[in-house]
Amino acid sequence: PPADGSGPPHCQEGSDTDDDALADIDLPPHMARSVATGGTPYGGPKADLISQEIKELEDVIRLSSERIKLLKELSAALASPEQAAAALPQLPATAVRALREDLPLLSDLAGQPLRTPGAASEDFLVSKVVIPFDEEFDFLKFLPLRSPRTQSSTAAAQVPMPNALLVTARKDGEVLLLTPSGDLALAFEAVHDQPITHLAVPSSHEEYLVATCDAGGTIRVHKVSVRQRRMEKKEKAARKSNATDKISQHLGSSVNVTVQFQKQMQVPEAEDGSTPTVTTMAVVSQASTKFLLAGDSTGKITVFTRNGTVKTVLDTSEGIGGGVDSLQAVHGSVMYRSGQDWGYVDLEKFELRPVDCPMFNGRVMDAVLDTTVASRVMVTDEDGSVWIFTVKNKKDCKLDMHFENGTTSWPLHLSSVRGFVLGLEEGEQASSVLALNTSMIGKGKGKSEAGSVPPPSQPIVWRRNRGPVRSWSVQRRSKEGDLLAFLSRDGREIEIMELLMSVYTPPVADQFSNFKMPVIAVAVVLVMGYQYMKNKGGKGLLGGGGAGGRAGGAGAGGKLDFGDSDFAAALRNKKRLGGLGGLKGKAGALG
Repeated sequence: PPADGSGPPHCQEGSDTDDDALADIDLPPHMARSVATGGTPYGGPKADLISQEIKELEDVIRLSSERIKLLKELSAALASPEQAAAALPQLPATAVRALREDLPLLSDLAGQPLRTPGAASEDFLVSKVVIPFDEEFDFLKFLPLRSPRTQSSTAAAQVPMPNALLVTARKDGEVLLLTPSGDLALAFEAVHDQPITHLAVPSSHEEYLVATCDAGGTIRVHKVSVRQRRMEKKEKAARKSNATDKISQHLGSSVNVTVQFQKQMQVPEAEDGSTPTVTTMAVVSQASTKFLLAGDSTGKITVFTRNGTVKTVLDTSEGIGGGVDSLQAVHGSVMYRSGQDWGYVDLEKFELRPVDCPMFNGRVMDAVLDTTVASRVMVTDEDGSVWIFTVKNKKDCKLDMHFENGTTSWPLHLSSVRGFVLGLEEGEQASSVLALNTSMIGKGKGKSEAGSVPPPSQPIVWRRNRGPVRSWSVQRRSKEGDLLAFLSRDGREIEIMELLMSVYTPPVADQFSNFKMPVIAVAVVLVMGYQYMKNKGGKGLLGGGGAGGRAGGAGAGGKLDFGDSDFAAALRNKKRLGGLGGLKGKAGALG
């Protein structure tokens, strides 16, 4: 208290309010200690903790109700672009679209960190063309082409040739060949008596074939010829004579495509005399021999040769039953999947080689070969998880990488490009395309005890949501971006996209780069030492004096200093030796 005794009553010395007034207040322990040491007590409103929590929740409910009311008013104002422009004229059209666009549930993305992509798909995927159709198409495949090799320097030869054609077909037998830019290269009829059920093309560019199969088990093969389009003499003459109306020859398709029917085949009848239903097809080259494989609903794989002869029939079900679900041919290897069993088709011994991976204990829902590494297999289980194996000698299985459950979901269809696995997740109302990072496989870093490489912390590189898809195809290209094609579920639209992704390859380090300079320095010292010792020995011989010394110096590598007397003496010696040689010749003649 102040020295003059002024101040509040409870602060004055000897005041009876110090203990009596505070004794009736029920304070928390820390406030009681503060008061006991001379602090000021709390004089505001008080309530128990439960009442305070109830009041806080009521305030949150009141604020949430106000926010819900405002959001409902905003949603009504954005019901249509016209209403949005009238109610909120200052709001940009892009903001209106962002508010009205359907997006994935943020709660799902926040609760599933493994499914969250690490980058935007727009950084890697570029839409090249969207092709609408008036009629419904059912099948879609990329047909790889060889890179053109020409020595011509004409303008027509400078037009780039496509390295793939997109083959799409309808059930009624109509087949279209499209360039990656969306131009129609050729349309032809496969001429089937029944609806087409399957379409197959080779995975290599050795020969261009298109195989179609109908519901009756009839397979028809057409050979496609592709060459660069060149103007005929009549077209060139007409072009030169027309000086007013000219169209650039670079417009339209740059290739001339023709097709020729090659062979028709028939799937053999079953034991009961019925024709089995073909479930999958594949075209493969093995040691410069073409084979066509057809899997059916009875579990049989029929192997046809190029001329249509049935080479053999392989049974994948071993009498258990069940059809062949898929056949895939990559780099001369053929993989089959029948139910939960999968393996390779050996076209040299014409037998099946089932694969059993001890590390995999799930149910195989899909299995495909890696298009970049023929010995690598990608498997999907019933949970949609992706397993990557390396199969050596088509029997020894080793786990390379396993993505955790929840990263992807079933139904999931897989494909691959260099360093990444592409997946198509299908749904009832939408689908999504994603890329999984597998670039660490084979680099020997971070391997577990089992030898596998753990996936990165953010395994999905990008994800692109799109509408439902009926079919899709991926074409890997070496010097350009990879191609992706999607056929919409209604079959009336095809979108061709280019994928711009590459794996960083560090430069190859020279193992002897650190030793180059020391080795060069040692070599220079040795050469200089050798020259020094050589010159030192020559000087020792010259020290003997006279012609012998000079000759010795010359023989040791020293220079001869020919003076006038030395040169004259050399000439005399030469003449003398020549005369003796003549005498020796005469003596030989006399003898």
